Amino acid sequence: SGSADVEVSPGGKRQVPPENPRYTLHRIILNQEEIQGYYAKYSNQGLWPLSHMLIERAQFSRRAWQIYRSVNQKFAKRTSSVSPEGAWIFSHDYQLALLPSFVRKSRPDVAIAHFWHIPWPPSAIFHLCPQHQEILRGLLGADVLGFQSDVDVDNFINTAERTLKVSVNRDNLTINWQGRIVHVKSFPISVDFEAIQEIVQNPRISRWVRGIRRHIERHDQILGISVDRADYTKGLLPRLEAIKEFYTLYPQYRERVTYIQVVVPSRTEVAEYRRLYERIAKKTQEINKQFQKPRWIPIITLRHSIDRPRLMGLFRAADFAVVSSLVDGMNLVSKEFVAAQVDKRGVLLLSETTGAAHELENEAFPINPLDPEGFANTLHEALSTSADERALRITRMREHLQKHTIYDWMADIFATLKAAAQSYV
Repeated sequence: SGSADVEVSPGGKRQVPPENPRYTLHRIILNQEEIQGYYAKYSNQGLWPLSHMLIERAQFSRRAWQIYRSVNQKFAKRTSSVSPEGAWIFSHDYQLALLPSFVRKSRPDVAIAHFWHIPWPPSAIFHLCPQHQEILRGLLGADVLGFQSDVDVDNFINTAERTLKVSVNRDNLTINWQGRIVHVKSFPISVDFEAIQEIVQNPRISRWVRGIRRHIERHDQILGISVDRADYTKGLLPRLEAIKEFYTLYPQYRERVTYIQVVVPSRTEVAEYRRLYERIAKKTQEINKQFQKPRWIPIITLRHSIDRPRLMGLFRAADFAVVSSLVDGMNLVSKEFVAAQVDKRGVLLLSETTGAAHELENEAFPINPLDPEGFANTLHEALSTSADERALRITRMREHLQKHTIYDWMADIFATLKAAAQSYV
């Protein structure tokens, strides 16, 4: 919304939605130095790569840390000032790791849940963060700490135990910290299953999907798709190498399998991200030049985000989807694809190192993002399965998502927080 939203919001407050207010949005205004130090540098050049275990990419500076700490204090101060007595506070992710403890100091009456959306690395890796103790102390200000998987929970507990010498109860996954009990639990995030159903079965989107399918089937084509930000954790270059290997090992799929990659530019203020985007474009061009025919291009790149209805429509129309992240906390693209597959034709190739693999690995086709030949073989296997087996696999994944929606995720977190909040009564 840019600065215009600030200008029409006295004191940085705005009623949302304006026509029928249901909550108040409090905007925290940051200057350019704060945005760079807090967000671009410490969060995204430090904590982000380290948490994804890409150690050589992590860059920390003490100046960026001071800014990160200061911005967290800003958010905590506003949160503390507007929260009623006994409030429940739900904070999120690596950008606000210090907020729970800052709020706790000024508002011991509130109950705090904090969800860490990205992976939590093994203790030895997180120890490389120069401020690892401060980050841990900040998070332990919460009553409930949520992670995407049991692996993340185990890594966090190990890190806290070894670094801060805290008392841990591994049976009920709690940490005794400064006289309080902190609950540490996995809450795998999910999608709004019913909303995606409505989108893909909307008459306009259904007609669009039928048009795509008619073209595909008339020309005996197979349609694949992937959707990612241009981020080095998503394994985009290794994936392109695997697609090249697939066309090399299985020439019968040339002129048949068309792969659409949606690659949305990300964090373009960081030079490394800009260079990655350029390398993806160059690699794609090389593969297309090697395999394309007069009436067929193997890889179609969409270099911008697609509106949600059309994206869900593409997921519905596709024969396969690829999620090949090197490491990912969850990766909701995989779940969106499954939810959109109302015709039950598609197969999902899913990296073994995503959080989603812990839930979907039995029915998805697992891939190692750094094994291009194995990746190519798995894609061939997936495309060779019978229609009945594909339908059975996608049906089982859909049934799982129907029972584990984004609303179930929130309800689980709040139920845990409610139990923790009893100690404040």
